[in-house]
Amino acid sequence: MRYEAFRALAGRMYDEIPAAFRVGISGVTAERDAKGHPTLPNIWTLGECVTEYWPDSLGGLGYARSEIVLYHGSFERLAADDAGLEWKAELWETMLHELLHHREAAADEDGLDLFDWAADQNFRRLAGLDFDPFFHRVVPADLDGAVRLEGETFVDVRLESRTTEATFVWRGGTWSLRVPSEIGLLWARVRNLAGGRLWVIVERRRSWWRRVGGPPRHELWVLDRRALPAAAA
Repeated sequence: MRYEAFRALAGRMYDEIPAAFRVGISGVTAERDAKGHPTLPNIWTLGECVTEYWPDSLGGLGYARSEIVLYHGSFERLAADDAGLEWKAELWETMLHELLHHREAAADEDGLDLFDWAADQNFRRLAGLDFDPFFHRVVPADLDGAVRLEGETFVDVRLESRTTEATFVWRGGTWSLRVPSEIGLLWARVRNLAGGRLWVIVERRRSWWRRVGGPPRHELWVLDRRALPAAAA
């Protein structure tokens, strides 16, 4: 899609958003250039919500005013890697995502910022880069304690210092997997559940004297494991 058509489409989409949801937004701007992600290689920023605050008389955040910026060049880079890219659907998703950023900024909330950070950390993990092994914890879990992010599921288990069996709940059943005694922090891909897209993050509690001594956090291990029904373990 050429830049002129992209800009016109973005304008029409913005006008279709109910006015009540556009309060505090000055408009949408389409930039020609691509914008790379500030820290991740080969990742393109499709849009941004640029927000300024007008402090109130009491020194609080006051009124939030935002502009949605879309990067046509970034969409072009994305389309170059995905011949089947649905420009209109991707544009809608990007605009609504940035709109939500504005609404959270106006309410002094940061849930979406945390979600975006977790998604960045997950990309780093998949790319073989350093990542925060507890990034999933900033995303709200479901009633079973599972976190779902970008097609994968993450479940936390905390073990006592000498326990070698990690037990967790998955879809109403209780499962367990073996954890070598020397491992303190493990990302275990459960290969026989959820098509191999279930990760159990096992963190072993340190002894009280180790906590007092302040040693470094456990070394991270990443292994494939097969889970068994807990009753049969």
